[in-house]
Amino acid sequence: AVGIKQAVIIAAGYDTRAYRLGQPGVKFYEIDLLHASKKKQELVRDLLPASKYPRPEFVAADLSKVALADALANTSFDPSQPTLFTAEGLVYYLPPGAVEQLLSSISELSASGSRLMLDFLHLSCLAGTVWNPGFETLMLSVWNKGEVMYSGIDERPAAVEKLIKLFGFHTHAALTARDMVKMYMPHKQYRARPPTVSPYFGYLSAEKV
Repeated sequence: AVGIKQAVIIAAGYDTRAYRLGQPGVKFYEIDLLHASKKKQELVRDLLPASKYPRPEFVAADLSKVALADALANTSFDPSQPTLFTAEGLVYYLPPGAVEQLLSSISELSASGSRLMLDFLHLSCLAGTVWNPGFETLMLSVWNKGEVMYSGIDERPAAVEKLIKLFGFHTHAALTARDMVKMYMPHKQYRARPPTVSPYFGYLSAEKV
């Protein structure tokens, strides 16, 4: 987005935006658990020459124990500047209270014009009021890895807007799987069975007012 000079990738994992999309004057910060951050840094060092690929600032932090502001305190991050925050593959693994705390922490660090992008699990699916093919298989796979999906967000557009407004944002887009296929996979025809994109996830883009 115009004017964004900072990008904070929360639960960065193997995200490659900092290396693919880096632009002069734009600083990336990658936040992840200590072991994940260490492994990522080793791979980046071994596979991506520093002369060709700009380096983000790596931040090793467990955000269930450390506030986002504290995690970024010893970096060059400037909360007075508009920032892009992403949290992908994360919020559904957090208890509802932790999701609220994360959104509150992001809001506190977001100057006007900052953007937030995240994916979320449909509450209707997690609650069992709507059935989607493949969801039970997903939950079993997650369980077999020793993990649990704790949180869903009411996917109705008005409910998404109401939630995000509590943290000082307004919704730019709340996309469904069908929307994602239309926007980013125009060569594909959306199918429900098997799904072209998992139908039980939603995708949110919001701006700090």
